[in-house]
Amino acid sequence: MSLKRGIFYTFLTQVPTLLLFFVASTLMTRSLGDEGRGEFALFQNLVALVTMVLGFSLNFGTTYFTAKDQGDPTRMVRVCTSLLMVNLIAVPLLFLVVFSNSRLQRVFLPANTMHWAYLLYLVVLVLLTQVNNFINSILLGLKKFQIINRMSIFTAAISAIGYTSLYFLQDRLDQTWLLPVVLSLHLSYILINTIFWVYSYIRVVGIRPRPTWSWAIIRPVLTFVLVAYVANSMNLVNYRFNIWVVDHYTGTAQLGLYAVALGLAQLLFYVPDPFTTVVQPYLYGEMNRDLLAKFKFIMRLNFTTVATMALTLAFIAPWLVPMLFGKVFAGAVPALYWLLPGITFAASSKLLGPLVVQGNLIRFNLYGVAAATLVTITLSFLLIPSMGIKGAGIASSLSFLANLIVQCVVVSRRMKITIWDMFILRPSDIALFWEIAQRRMPVVIRR
Repeated sequence: MSLKRGIFYTFLTQVPTLLLFFVASTLMTRSLGDEGRGEFALFQNLVALVTMVLGFSLNFGTTYFTAKDQGDPTRMVRVCTSLLMVNLIAVPLLFLVVFSNSRLQRVFLPANTMHWAYLLYLVVLVLLTQVNNFINSILLGLKKFQIINRMSIFTAAISAIGYTSLYFLQDRLDQTWLLPVVLSLHLSYILINTIFWVYSYIRVVGIRPRPTWSWAIIRPVLTFVLVAYVANSMNLVNYRFNIWVVDHYTGTAQLGLYAVALGLAQLLFYVPDPFTTVVQPYLYGEMNRDLLAKFKFIMRLNFTTVATMALTLAFIAPWLVPMLFGKVFAGAVPALYWLLPGITFAASSKLLGPLVVQGNLIRFNLYGVAAATLVTITLSFLLIPSMGIKGAGIASSLSFLANLIVQCVVVSRRMKITIWDMFILRPSDIALFWEIAQRRMPVVIRR
């Protein structure tokens, strides 16, 4: 599939995907309320942390090396299998440490969630998530965008079906069972997702997942992903750190409000995914003027789309949030206002990051994330105690801006690529996009 065609169809996929995820998130939040939504956010934060820490950024490395190896994923299949075998032991041990330490419990877990079933939920969810991520990364390196797009819609659809069912049946449940039921639903649709990812892997890739313990095979991969791993670790701080700080200083009810604001803002964070998904395998090949021109067009389309959606969401938020989630969540709106600029900055960073990697300057992605992490930690402790969730939004936006500034300087100064034509759509871009859309539409629709 060509670059333009891949982006067009992947972009169209985002419309139903985002709509279905939005429905699922809204109904889940209405079912849980502010306290329950905050508790769910803590669980998902812990899952994201452990998945990243024990994943060693192999997702990124898998896509990169599969594309570099002319579409042969054999090496990365073996490396990923080795890591999964190690994590079969490492993941349970890590969660046992968290559950057995009262201080760690207070930081990472909601109160009254020490039952063994919660431990089992976390272990299984992390392992399934890693399997899904690895298969997705292999298929991305092979440019199998159609399968990835279908899986995105499928995942969103089963999530929406599950939480819609819960919303209409919640009156039959005891309130104390709502969080366990939501966690069970979440784990169930991840399990279904895994079954279909594995089926896609068998059908498309078909390589027996045998581990390798050869240092000659593992070392080049780890050497490459190490910088990305450190950067992703710091990025997790940027995305997740202030959630723990909000919980510590304001409690789970305010965390529930912040989770709603963050969830709405992060819907826009999915907009760049079609662009990054399709662009990465092409960028990791040879750069030329034609590819650079296409990349800049994609950058302009991405930034303008996200900025327009952010402004629209900010305008309707005072009416939209209470209508969707209930009046108790009206307090999420001020935090949402401060988060939206940061999401716009982060959307551009998601595309600039692969460009920096293409220029063999991956270490500068680490420098940008380090600067952003410093901003996040410093401002979280300075602003959240006095300003609450609004301070968390300010800290997030300024940290994303810091990362974007570093990336722009690197692209401009080190790669000698102009950046001022990467943000706002031009009239000629709109004409080009319409031309592409017309070529992809069926003849009947064009008539």
